[in-house]
Amino acid sequence: MNQQSNFTCRVDADLKQAFLQAAKANDRPASMLIRDFMRDYVQQSMQGKQSRPSFDRRQPDETRAAY
Repeated sequence: MNQQSNFTCRVDADLKQAFLQAAKANDRPASMLIRDFMRDYVQQSMQGKQSRPSFDRRQPDETRAAY
């Protein structure tokens, strides 16, 4: 059995609302979508295919410390 834990992060309130609405419109739980994204990201990272997602709107010079 997999042990589970909570993951907390800060996100812009407007982005959160838009994400929740999009998830609901597609009949998908938001938490499931986030877990799927995390699995895909880890898999791509392990395969050396890590790149910035197309929805990443940060400027190239921004640091990842904000996360």
